Amino acid sequence: MIDLPDTARRVQMIPTNAEARRFLDVLANEEDPYKTFHALAIYTGCRRGELCALKWDDLIMNGGECILTVSRSRSSVPGRGVMEGTAKNDQAWTIYISEEMTIVLRSYCYGKMFEAQEGGFEMSDYMFTNKRGERMHPDTFSRHLRRLYDENRFPREFHLHTLRHYFVSTMLHNGADKQTVAELAGHGDIGFLERTYCHPQLRLKREAAERYTRTMLDFSDRDFASA
Repeated sequence: MIDLPDTARRVQMIPTNAEARRFLDVLANEEDPYKTFHALAIYTGCRRGELCALKWDDLIMNGGECILTVSRSRSSVPGRGVMEGTAKNDQAWTIYISEEMTIVLRSYCYGKMFEAQEGGFEMSDYMFTNKRGERMHPDTFSRHLRRLYDENRFPREFHLHTLRHYFVSTMLHNGADKQTVAELAGHGDIGFLERTYCHPQLRLKREAAERYTRTMLDFSDRDFASA
């Protein structure tokens, strides 16, 4: 019979385009599988667990492009260890992979094939494995990214999910319709998308309007707002 406090809306920390470009420049010098894992995160918006559960069969390559199917998630569950199950919302979805990212994936695949051949073991069905062909703990990728952020002075608020935020917000900012973005991000509907990401877009619109107003005032000797 008590009134619950209102929950504060959490505004997502979204990198600028300059920060995203700098991140990719830093990532280019990292070793696999971390380089490919984090690049795929920012290019597809996939969650950590979804990336950890990817198999080579989930990729359909055709020339300079490929299609990725996301259907599973592999995460660390307190008291139970690392568990694998269906992806969020119990649904599978497909993502178009650009030519640039396809080149990265091909190179990574060839590297894993060579690694297995040299090590005398069978190449894993899973994409993200260590040099012995063993699946890696999901937390390993988060710890590596934290070190990468800290060493290169990115905001402390950045984390692995920040790459997903950038993917979704950039899609919306560049005119992709909400339903398409929701499907690419693996959301069941656009409701969560609107609550989480569309509010930050108002900030971008406000900043654009303010820049336009300043430009117009530069052309005029009269301040219409105070006239």
